[in-house]
Amino acid sequence: MTARTSPRVRSGRTLRAALALIPALAFAAFAGCQVDVGDQLCTEQSIVNDKDDDCPYGPPGGPKVQETGCPEIQVLDPSECTTAPSWQDVFTILTGPQAGCTINGCHGAAPGARGIYLDAANSDTFYDELKGYSGSQGYPYLNEEDPSRSWILCNLRGTPGGGAPMPPPSGLTDADYAVVEAWAQCGLRRTGGGGGDAGP
Repeated sequence: MTARTSPRVRSGRTLRAALALIPALAFAAFAGCQVDVGDQLCTEQSIVNDKDDDCPYGPPGGPKVQETGCPEIQVLDPSECTTAPSWQDVFTILTGPQAGCTINGCHGAAPGARGIYLDAANSDTFYDELKGYSGSQGYPYLNEEDPSRSWILCNLRGTPGGGAPMPPPSGLTDADYAVVEAWAQCGLRRTGGGGGDAGP
């Protein structure tokens, strides 16, 4: 004699079996996708145009980010830079507690710093590191030869082509960014400041 199960028990088992299949079905549907549904949050390191057009979400291939380079910095005439911030002003912002560029979890722990090591104790070394760092843009973070082709502002703001805003998650305050922007627009000078004749 075999034990009989009640309709309620059979119904519960059927429901549990159906629920167990949902993750498998979802995985099968998305198995061919190269990038997940969160790819609208792409950064410069992401391959934003190599998406499978058969992915079943959003437009064909999912949300795509148009490839763009950093916009050029609009460098001002020296006559407009008589009161420009100095590199020391910018250095103070980038090493300060709000930006935190030189904390151990970001760029302040050699040799484990992310990407580059930024020395909070030496403004010249800090500047040289930024000058020597090139990303996917193919030109320096600070470009002394052609300040308009620097990507510091693009990066700090999180403009497409410049990566995620720095510092994460949302970048500098508007006031601090304005100081860095004014300095960049006046030629990224390492010395002098205030639009003086001293070179970068």
